[in-house]
Amino acid sequence: MERSRRDRRIGRHHVAFYRGWLQGLELKALADRYLETGLDLRVAKSTLAWLRDTFSQAALRHGKKGEARLLRLHLAPRTASSAVSLPPSLEDFRQAHDPDGFYREDELIRLYVQTFPSVLDRKTRQRQRLIERQLRALDVIERLLTTEPVPADPVSAWFDEALAERLAGANIVTIADLIERIRRRGQRWWTTVPKLGEKGAQRIVEWLRGYEASVGPLPSYACAPARHKPSAEVVPLRARETAIVPIEALAVPSSLSGEAASNRYPGPPRIQAGNDQQAIDAWLTTKSGSPHTLRAYRKEAERLLLWAVIERQKALSDLTVEDCAAYRDWLSALGRTDPEHWPYRLPQSAWIGKRNTPRFSPEWRPFDGPLSATSVRQALTVVSSLFEWLVQVQYCAFNPWSAVGRKLAASGDAPPDVELSRVFSVAQWEYLMAHIDAMPASEAVARVQFVLAFAHATGLRLSELVDATVGRLYTMPLKDDLGVRWMLKVLGKGGRWRAVPVPTAVVDRLRQYLTWRGLDADPLRNPADTPLITRLGSLAPVSGSALYKMLRAVFHDAAQQLVAQGLEQEAKAFERATVHWLRHTCGAHLASSGVPVNLVQKLLGHASLATTSIYTETDDERLWIEVESRA
Repeated sequence: MERSRRDRRIGRHHVAFYRGWLQGLELKALADRYLETGLDLRVAKSTLAWLRDTFSQAALRHGKKGEARLLRLHLAPRTASSAVSLPPSLEDFRQAHDPDGFYREDELIRLYVQTFPSVLDRKTRQRQRLIERQLRALDVIERLLTTEPVPADPVSAWFDEALAERLAGANIVTIADLIERIRRRGQRWWTTVPKLGEKGAQRIVEWLRGYEASVGPLPSYACAPARHKPSAEVVPLRARETAIVPIEALAVPSSLSGEAASNRYPGPPRIQAGNDQQAIDAWLTTKSGSPHTLRAYRKEAERLLLWAVIERQKALSDLTVEDCAAYRDWLSALGRTDPEHWPYRLPQSAWIGKRNTPRFSPEWRPFDGPLSATSVRQALTVVSSLFEWLVQVQYCAFNPWSAVGRKLAASGDAPPDVELSRVFSVAQWEYLMAHIDAMPASEAVARVQFVLAFAHATGLRLSELVDATVGRLYTMPLKDDLGVRWMLKVLGKGGRWRAVPVPTAVVDRLRQYLTWRGLDADPLRNPADTPLITRLGSLAPVSGSALYKMLRAVFHDAAQQLVAQGLEQEAKAFERATVHWLRHTCGAHLASSGVPVNLVQKLLGHASLATTSIYTETDDERLWIEVESRA
């Protein structure tokens, strides 16, 4: 610890912290304002002792013994309120009350004494003079000791030892590493650092912003979540360039913009679009429905535009039938082909990145892995509908996709799901619920207990889970008995509403969860906009990504427990499980218990009965039982 303290450097924020202490301000408030460790009073006292020793030793080294002794004393009153009662100097009083020199010297002194009678008190005057000497001494020491952080500095030179160790554990060794992590990951960069929360991360960001002159500016998206900014502020997050970047950052050369492409309609278009990017924007504005659907449309249009400009080096409205067929085959092969046999200009690695990389990050890529055959067909359907619309509004002359077959090239890969495998068996589900019910009581545990029961009973999609509010719950009387049934109004795909039953057992778990949140246990007595699932300690709804990560952590914990019991094969299902497994599990368990498939379809909000029918195909296990019994 001692060596770590000696290696620490002193900045302006340390001097401001110590100056406030000399003036009698509350230590906790000073720590919250100036220290990266925030309200931790233990660390604040430790930092104060370190600064007191460092400042007094510096004064001694420069032959200032009196100042060294003064800087170790706490002369000011112990509370902020009494510190405020200390009178200002006569000169400060003159500047505040008589800047034009209206009063004579003796008149000004009489007015000063009338305003601050305590100045006549000898001890008060003496203490005030000593504090002023302390502050002057600190000003001298500040010029001798303080420095500005630079990118090459290790984080251990500026942050508390425990915090520096956490950052180092996330491979953040220097200030440059820290800034790069924030620029790359955005406002939620802190999720990559063990035991660092959102508030602690915000303090670090504020600290960096205080030293932008020496470490460089932080991007605006690092300082607040993008969802809290107006859309106009979110778009220009990165400079425009001709590269594999999000569509809002793509700079298309004029020769590839589509302004004079071969497939342009001969007359003026019926939309306000002079090039292909503007035409895509116009198409997206016509799409209504959920934001998830809009993002899906943008994703496919973005991918095709990037492929046309970067890989094919053609304008979108220059694409021919042959180009479209090539895109179909390219989509099918991406991420599945040996690099040595990849026939296209850019390598596959240029197109594929990590999942959930923010759009503002330089590491963003339009794909996070190979697409399934279903995803490829869906992509082709979307881009074909884009061109069909462009023909309707007389931007393009014809739709080249209308002449392209949708049958994909045969693959030697085995299909990922010969059976419906992304589902928990009844035994696995019972094990999972017993696992979470055995956890110590807390708000976090009450939340996961409710979420799992809620998702399993209703089969809601991830977006529908985070969208659910108290105001969408309602009750209906039972037809043949006393009592009520609980129902939830759900806005599903395509903007379609449906009524979803909520079992009494799930409502009971909701009551427990609401109580932990400090709300009324009766759901209907809370404000209508109260989310059913919130962030811990907050009234704000949980985000889809946060809920996804939370449940993945629960599944992983269950898998680890199974491994510890020697059940490694059984643990694999929990290692693979995602939130969408809960929806599949709901459908499969209902179908296996004899619920008619049309009712399962209504519950899950499937547009086609064929989609729901996958849950009724249970002959594979029956076949296994018959074969096993005869072996």
